Amino acid sequence: MNPTKFPVIYQATVASVVVFLLLMFLINQGVIPLDVSGLLTYYSFQVFTVLLASVLGGILIGMFIATRALSSQGFTPFEVSMLKLKDDIHNLEKEVKSITKALDKGQDDKENGE
Repeated sequence: MNPTKFPVIYQATVASVVVFLLLMFLINQGVIPLDVSGLLTYYSFQVFTVLLASVLGGILIGMFIATRALSSQGFTPFEVSMLKLKDDIHNLEKEVKSITKALDKGQDDKENGE
């Protein structure tokens, strides 16, 4: 894999990220001193960068998951077992409700009979 064959925009993006990381490291180590307003700007930029990266990462992961789900046209064995578990829980809830209704009805009959 030859890095010079990568697209120019990809190379520029990787280079800018490496420079930014190097800059962050040097500022955090105190090699590049900043005054209070410079530190405030720097940390605000760091927060913005982390938020932007997390949102973009979430979007990309969502796109990957959606593409995988739509392209495979099926569920993995884990997903199938989770769906069966969901159905089992739903059936148990119905059964508990019917038992509760029967018990409530039996108590009502018992109270009316006494």
